[in-house]
Amino acid sequence: MSGLELRGLRLRLHGRLLLDIERLQLERGACLYLSGANGAGKTTLLRILAGLLPPDEGLLLADGASLRWPRAAARLRRDVVYCHQAPYLFRGTVADNVAYGLRRQGVPAPEVAARVAEALAWAGIAHLAGRDARRLSGGEQQRVALTRARVLAPRYLLLDEPTANLDGEAREQTYFLLRRLRLEGIGLVVTSHEPRAVSRLADRHLLLEGGRLRELPLQGPRSGPGLARPGGGP
Repeated sequence: MSGLELRGLRLRLHGRLLLDIERLQLERGACLYLSGANGAGKTTLLRILAGLLPPDEGLLLADGASLRWPRAAARLRRDVVYCHQAPYLFRGTVADNVAYGLRRQGVPAPEVAARVAEALAWAGIAHLAGRDARRLSGGEQQRVALTRARVLAPRYLLLDEPTANLDGEAREQTYFLLRRLRLEGIGLVVTSHEPRAVSRLADRHLLLEGGRLRELPLQGPRSGPGLARPGGGP
């Protein structure tokens, strides 16, 4: 299966070896659940995977090429989108927020409009297109953030605590969209303090502890391939 692989990844912070990862592979269409105590380095690892933070050492293998930083960072920024724990939405409408990345890429306006309309319909939030993005509920903001990520057609999506501070229905709506992203062939890396919920979605569970990764068994039953929309909708 096609994917990205990191080897010999090391990062020191204030003289301490924060990350010491021999090998980490990301696969398209698969979900990796990343857990660890607060301060273990999960968010730092996600930032490296997104090409936002250079490690002290490390090699990226992608499509037969071996890349070191900064070339590795450029490749990661092309293939990966990182969603922060608290969705950061810009001033303007929901549609403006979803269109932002496409406009920065110089996509022609008619194509932007078509892709934004499709993405909003995909997420079930077309009715929010003209709303002020910063006046939405937490669950609505999370769906806007996922839609804004998907419209860029990433190969991998990194999600830092995507259901933190969401109520039950909003969590289910978020997991519904994550399952759809996975079925579309997008690789997911999810950090969360909800192991049983994430295990329904994940293929693997890696624990980050002492700077190293250790594989753990998944908890609870996996979700089947069916996609029942939360709330009983189509």
